[in-house]
Amino acid sequence: MTALQRSTSTPAPRVCATGPAGIPSARARRVRLALVWLLLWLLVWLPLQAQGGQRLTILHFNDFHGQLQPMAAAPGLPSRGGIARLASAVQAVRSQEATAPVLLLFAGDLLQGTPTSTAFLGRPDLDLFADIGVDAAVMGNHELDFGQDNFRALLAAARFPLLAANVRASPEPFATQPWVLLQPAPGLRVALLGLVTQELTSTTHPRHTRGIQALDPIHTARHWVSRLRPEADLLVVLSHLGVDGDRALARAVPGIDVIIGGHDHLRLTEPLVEAGVPILQAGARGADLGWLSLALTPHGMEILDYRLMPIDQHLPEQPVVAARVAELQQGLDAELSVVVGRLATDLDARREVIRRHETGFGNLVADLARRLTASDVALFNAGGFRASIPAGPVSLEQIYTALPFGGELVTGTLDGAQLQQALAQSAELPPQNNPGGFLQVSGVRLVIDDGQLSDLRIGDAPVEPGHRYRVVMPDFLAAGGDGYEVLSRLQDPVRTGWLVTDMLIEALRNGEPLRAATDGRIQRRY
Repeated sequence: MTALQRSTSTPAPRVCATGPAGIPSARARRVRLALVWLLLWLLVWLPLQAQGGQRLTILHFNDFHGQLQPMAAAPGLPSRGGIARLASAVQAVRSQEATAPVLLLFAGDLLQGTPTSTAFLGRPDLDLFADIGVDAAVMGNHELDFGQDNFRALLAAARFPLLAANVRASPEPFATQPWVLLQPAPGLRVALLGLVTQELTSTTHPRHTRGIQALDPIHTARHWVSRLRPEADLLVVLSHLGVDGDRALARAVPGIDVIIGGHDHLRLTEPLVEAGVPILQAGARGADLGWLSLALTPHGMEILDYRLMPIDQHLPEQPVVAARVAELQQGLDAELSVVVGRLATDLDARREVIRRHETGFGNLVADLARRLTASDVALFNAGGFRASIPAGPVSLEQIYTALPFGGELVTGTLDGAQLQQALAQSAELPPQNNPGGFLQVSGVRLVIDDGQLSDLRIGDAPVEPGHRYRVVMPDFLAAGGDGYEVLSRLQDPVRTGWLVTDMLIEALRNGEPLRAATDGRIQRRY
C-alpha cells in the first residue's frame, strides 16, 4: 500500500525585477500582466465551493504525446497547450484551493508524436510531469513505441506511480503497479486502479510487444475493485480504454466512483454518465485541463462542478519549466527548422477525416511509395498520420511531427484473396471510432457500402483472387500491426531501406511543390 501526501497550498513567488530609478522594467511589466491574466483565469474557472463534506479537487489530462511546446491548430490561430502553461495552471489551482486537497492525474500516452519525444525517448517528459506534480498515471498504448527497454528505463526513473493492472510482460515483468492508494489529506483515502486498452498489442509494432499480454479490463477490474472498495473513500479508475471501453466498464463493474479516461482524444466538456458513473476525458496534447471538484459526504460522492479549461495564451508560462523546454528544443531547432520543399495544397491528417475517408495526404504518401517501389498496390494505416501540414514551405519538424513513427517500406507479394481480406477488414472498421487501422491506398479503387467492401479493383481491373500482386506497406503492417494478420503472410518480403519520412522528404526536395488530392479511389456509402 502506498500513501502520498501533498501540501494543498504553494507560496506564490515574489517578483522583484525593476529598471532604473525604481521604474518597472519591461520584464517586470510582462510578469505582472501575466499574473493579472492568471488571476482573471482563476476567477473565471474557480469551481463552486462545497457546502459540506470533505472536498477534493482532481485535475486531469491525457494523450500528451510529447507535446512539450504550445501548438496551433492552423497557422495564424492562437496556440494551445505547452507544459510550461500547464504547470502554471496546476500551480495556481493548488495555491487557490486552500480548503481542498488537489490530485493531478494523467490518463496515458506520454510518448510519441513530436520530434522532441522521438529524440529524447520521453525521459524529459516524464521528469517534467513529476516536476509539475503528477500524482499518478496509467500506461498508454504508445508507451512501448520506443521499445520495452526504454519503457523499463522510464519506469525506473519515474517519480510517481505508473499503473497497468491488466498488462503482463514475460519473462521479465514491468515495474508498473496495478493500483495505488493515495492519502491526499488526513483520513481521506483515494484508490486509483489503472487499466490499459487491449489495443496495446495491435497498435504497437509487433517487435515491441513480444511477451506482452493485455488482459480483459472488465475481468481485471472486477478482481481489484472488490478488494479496493473497502479500503477507499473514493475509487477512481484511471483508464486508457477509450470512452466505449469506459462505458462498458461502468455498466459491468459496480463500485467505481469516477472514470478518468484517455485514448480517444475526446474533449468531454461535461461528465458522460454511464450506470451512474461519471466518465471524464480532456482532449489531447495538454490543450485542456480537466478540473473536477467534488465532496465526499456520509451519503456518498457529490460532484460540485466540472470544467474543461483551455490551456491557452492567456496563461503565463511557469519560468523554470519553460527554461527546461527551451533548453531541450535549442539542440534540435537548427536541424528541424530546415525547409526541404513546398506543398501546393494542405495535407489533412485530422483523425475524423483520415481515419474514415480517402484523403489527399494518404493518397500522396501511398502513391509515392507505390511509384518508388514499382508496386501494384500500396497500403498505409491511417493511424500513422499524426498531424496535418499546411500548404507552403515544409520543414523537417513538420514532417517528423506528421509522420513520427517513421516506418520502413517493405515490399512483397499477396494474392488477390489476401488483399481482398485486408481491405474488407479495413472497410468493416466502425468509422465513428476513428480507427487507426483504416487503410489509405494506392493502385486500388473500392467502395465501402454500409461497412462492407464492394466493387474492389486493382488498377483498372477487378481483383483476381488467385493472381499475385506486388504490394508495398510500412513494416508495422507487414508485421501484422493493427490486427492485419493477413498482411504478415506477405511472400518474399524485402525491407527497402526507405523510411516513409525519407521518401516524403526526397519528394519535396525534387521538383515542383507537391500537390495532394482525392480522386474517388475510396468511396463510402451509407
